[in-house]
Parts: sequence; structure tokens; C-alpha cells
Amino acid sequence: MDNETPNNNPALVVKGLSCSRYDVDLFNGLSFSLSDGELLQIEGENGSGKTTLLRSLCGFIEPEEGEILWHGDAINDVATSFRGDLNYLGHNNGVKAGLTCVENLKIAGALSRRLRTTDLDQVLDDYGLNGYQDSYAYSLSAGQRRRLALARLSLRDTKLWVLDEPFTSLDDKGKELMMNIFRDHLGSGGMIIMTSHDRIRWEYVNPIRLGL
Repeated sequence: MDNETPNNNPALVVKGLSCSRYDVDLFNGLSFSLSDGELLQIEGENGSGKTTLLRSLCGFIEPEEGEILWHGDAINDVATSFRGDLNYLGHNNGVKAGLTCVENLKIAGALSRRLRTTDLDQVLDDYGLNGYQDSYAYSLSAGQRRRLALARLSLRDTKLWVLDEPFTSLDDKGKELMMNIFRDHLGSGGMIIMTSHDRIRWEYVNPIRLGL
């Protein structure tokens, strides 16, 4: 399916992407583009290839056919700059259970070459974790652990967020909080590609929808 939204100078261009798993075609000839301030929401049933598509877009999986361009260059040719602009969050939270919330963010910051902020207390507050700075991750609820994982998005200074089911384990309040953060990221010229089983009702955001 092609993205029908007209893009002027899109940052990300996908052309004729095809991928299969165990001799089963997941998607064929997939083409779309994404510009600053745009959100692409990928929808589909379990096993339809959503996660495979996200991992392909990040360069973790080599597609069988097609190309993925970042500012006009193949992502493998500009891997360092592309990954510097990329924030990926998969199904797993990737937080260290035996570390506190602040310690988890410190590790994430130390691994990043480009930080947006060093004010970890403010980041935790933005994600609804004020007062949990010294709480160990294992003591948090599933929703709070997901928020902690998502908080790393605002820690790194990146353009493209690629998110696999970011609303998993979040209650309505948590979803609303994240949608506001997404809106701010898009408003500052960022881009988001995310999967979702559900058709999210966005406010102030007009997502591009892609079904698999």
C-alpha cells in the first residue's frame, strides 16, 4: 500500500519493500514516505509482519527486495548518521530490574552520543514517574515499567522514533500522556512510525495509516 499523503522532500523513503518468513509473504512492493512532523501508524493482525517491517526500517533485518532511503541515501550507506537519528523501542522494555529509574536512564544516557537533556528528574516527571527516581524497576507496575522504557525517547536527541506497540500495559491516563509527548515530538519536526493493534483516536495529530 502506498502512502497517499503528499510529501515535500521526505526524510524517509521506502520503495518496493518485500519480505517473507518461512516461505510466507508478509508484504510485497511496499512503498511510502515520511516527512518532518508526520506519524505513520501501521495496523494489522498478529503475524502480519508489523514487527518485521519495523526491524527492516531500522536496518536490523535485510529485506528481500526494495530500498530504504534516509535523506536520499540508502540507510546502510549512512548507517552511523541514520542510527544517530533513530530511537527504537520494541516489545521488550529493556530496563534493568535491579536498577532504579534514575540509574536506568543514566545507563541509557551513557550509551547515547547525543543527549537532548541531562535533567533526569524532569524526564521522569514528564512520563508520570515523579517520586519514583530511587525506586527499583522490579518494584514498578507493568505500566510504570513501560513508561520508564518510553522515557528514554525524550532522553536522546533523535529525529525518528520507531515504536512497536508503545501503548502496551498503559492505562488510559498513560496513553493520553504518551500521545501528548508524541504530539510535542512531531511539533518540533520529529517523525514517528509505530504499530498498533487498535485504531487510536488521536487529538491534534492526523496519522498516516498503513494496513498489513
